[in-house]
Amino acid sequence: MARHPSLHPAGVKVPEIERRGRRSSLLGLGPYLPAMIILSLAVPLLIYLLFMQSMGWNLPLLGMHGAVSVAKPAGSNVILYNSSNSKSYFAGIGGNYDVLLGPWRSYFLSRKLEFREVQTPAQLHQQDSGVLVLPSAVALSDEERFEIMAFRSKGGAILGTWATGTRDGKGVWQGWQFLGNLGVRVIGELPASANANALILTGESPVSHTTLAGQRIELSKTAESMLRAGGEMVAGRFMNWSRIPDEERRGEGAVIFSETSEQLGRFAYYAFAESAWEAHTLGTYEVIDDTLNWLRREPSMIRAAWPAGKRAAQIIEMDTEEGFSNALAFASMLQSINYRGTFYLLTSVARTFPQIVTQLARDFEIGYHGDVHTSFKGQPSTDQEQRLRAMKAELASLAPDLNGVTGFRAPTEGYDAVTEQLLPKFGIRHHTADPNRSSARLPVLVRTEGGDPANTLVVLPRTQRDDINLYWEKLNTEQTTRALIDDFDLSLDTASLGLLSVHSQNFKADGTLIAAMPGFLEHLKLRRDLLWMASAGQVADWWRDRERFRLSSSASGKRLEFNITITGDQPLSGATVIVMLPQKGVQAVVEGAKIGMVKPTVSKIDDYRAAIVFDKLAPGSYVYQTTFSSR
Repeated sequence: MARHPSLHPAGVKVPEIERRGRRSSLLGLGPYLPAMIILSLAVPLLIYLLFMQSMGWNLPLLGMHGAVSVAKPAGSNVILYNSSNSKSYFAGIGGNYDVLLGPWRSYFLSRKLEFREVQTPAQLHQQDSGVLVLPSAVALSDEERFEIMAFRSKGGAILGTWATGTRDGKGVWQGWQFLGNLGVRVIGELPASANANALILTGESPVSHTTLAGQRIELSKTAESMLRAGGEMVAGRFMNWSRIPDEERRGEGAVIFSETSEQLGRFAYYAFAESAWEAHTLGTYEVIDDTLNWLRREPSMIRAAWPAGKRAAQIIEMDTEEGFSNALAFASMLQSINYRGTFYLLTSVARTFPQIVTQLARDFEIGYHGDVHTSFKGQPSTDQEQRLRAMKAELASLAPDLNGVTGFRAPTEGYDAVTEQLLPKFGIRHHTADPNRSSARLPVLVRTEGGDPANTLVVLPRTQRDDINLYWEKLNTEQTTRALIDDFDLSLDTASLGLLSVHSQNFKADGTLIAAMPGFLEHLKLRRDLLWMASAGQVADWWRDRERFRLSSSASGKRLEFNITITGDQPLSGATVIVMLPQKGVQAVVEGAKIGMVKPTVSKIDDYRAAIVFDKLAPGSYVYQTTFSSR
């Protein structure tokens, strides 16, 4: 900035009174005056820039502590790097690099997304911004590596896959250092014997937020082995079909992302080759969509799965049948952590224990476990209907006030589509089902033609190993506690529904399960601030109510405008929006677009996301804008 001109330029006469002893008040400021003038110009400029930033200008993010955040948007260009060295390497071992490039070309074509395909370091050098895709670019020369890193230093983002950069330009093994420099720690190959052919995704993650929490994507076994990797943030894991990771790989990831500094572009990594997902594009394309948006630093938002900013939900229920009186010990444990769980009663057994039924109904949610312990699956509709009617009558005979029971769990987890179509006719509004009922780890809405949306059946898939699963693993008490905790931690990490089912006959006084349970419950208690501990009916009611919460958003620069509509005639409590931040560590600032808008609470989830929580919203429409500050 040019220096400010003298306060008394030549040719200007100084007043006599000042020369004779009355000093100007300005002269007392002495050497501070230039700094004050500079400050007087800088402050209005800073305020102006902050205002224009909030209006969506693509400016550096300005903080309130004197620092300027210099993160640069990656740009909208997508660059597919067709490495000539990698092509030569694959040809030399009898392969074809186009097999790995092809799935990307198909993705771009399917999404009608423009992209640029480049092949040489010189072409890489010409790229100033955008997202650079390195599709299993195994063999990279020193010049290629330099240009890739130079691209990132200019703010360009990188999406790498599989064993990128593990060999030099001549195909000689170099190890995992190149990927390590980008931001991922690769341990090695997943053993061919590993039962881990499913990619399980984290819900509400910046790079997988449009896919459901715990969504299962099947991967093909190919010549390109899946890799064991770790990194700053994990958004997907390799597991078996039942979503149980191998114990030694619990901390590892299959989808990893990071932002190491403000000066460098973002980085994302898939620990599998394109050949693994080429035949399974459903789900995979959505992950790629989200990943590219995040790499471009495009802010986005979604409806949260759970109310009031909670990260996951946990249901604990007992199938109360043989060993019915064991329910009292289980109930006592749940009360020790102030939790109102759910007891599904087999009515033919429950009628012989009326006092226990009354006691359970006083403090917990009661549901039906059928009339007798026989599967409903495959039975004629008339037979199923007769059983449901008998079940209701039996429980009503024990206590007239139990006519309002609305939950069901099929004995032996045996049911079919006929069962689910019949349940609403008998006032059943939620059904706790087997793990395979959903490809994700979230509730499922079962709508019937002409049915009342307010009474839509909500299916709650069991997502955790039950006591029967654990019994067949032959675990001792300590191992059982560890298994229960591990399954819960996975639900919490993936923003999923955790649903643990326990059988009354296996909760006997000298059993492993009853000894293992206190340690598990204490673990839950310590995470209560993140966790929504709810009964099955409460989760079902929320999931049904959540359908009344409509969200739409649009981005303008780094500003997000969003509209919320609450339908129906009742207020909605706890509505939560998750916003993906355009830069690591910035704060989301939410303001109503009109006077009188309900003011939400904004809280940090992690360095990449924030939760916008509304205590209560009456039916109607609301308009807000979100800006971002590094304060």
